[in-house]
Amino acid sequence: MLSAVPVTSRRGVLAGGAALAALGVVVSACGESSPKTPAVEDLLGPLDEAKRDSALATAAAAAAGNPPQITAALTVVASQRAAHARALATEIARVAGKVESSSSETTNPSPTDAAAQPAPPPPPPLPDVVSSLRTSAESASRLAATSSGYQAGLLGSIAASCSVSYSVVLVPAGPTP
Repeated sequence: MLSAVPVTSRRGVLAGGAALAALGVVVSACGESSPKTPAVEDLLGPLDEAKRDSALATAAAAAAGNPPQITAALTVVASQRAAHARALATEIARVAGKVESSSSETTNPSPTDAAAQPAPPPPPPLPDVVSSLRTSAESASRLAATSSGYQAGLLGSIAASCSVSYSVVLVPAGPTP
């Protein structure tokens, strides 16, 4: 007696393999938790830090007695941190579903307003700016690790920029050989 042996074609094997691969992808996607997108509240901290760092660096750059290269570096840091604040504000508006206007929020004070304001505080020393940048880098790095997509890239870029600013840009030049 002849027994019937099922015939398996190459197409059948390939189709079965493709189906198993697709099933594996679906099952693994259900089991993994991808990084969450930070809520607006999570991005408010880095925004406040960027504004604070920009103000600190601007004030420190205005201090008398800084070497010219440190003053220039502080000016660059202030500009970069202001750009970080704008990028974060734009992302917060996008996540919140609001359209941000391109108009500037700054107003020019009248001469009478300037006379009524108290004298500004003394400029912060360079170590205060460095400490603030270090804190900002660490918090942006932590938040980037729990983020995904554009926000992870934005926060990672901010962390890297702050790290370079405090560890390279604001390091006073040592003696030259």
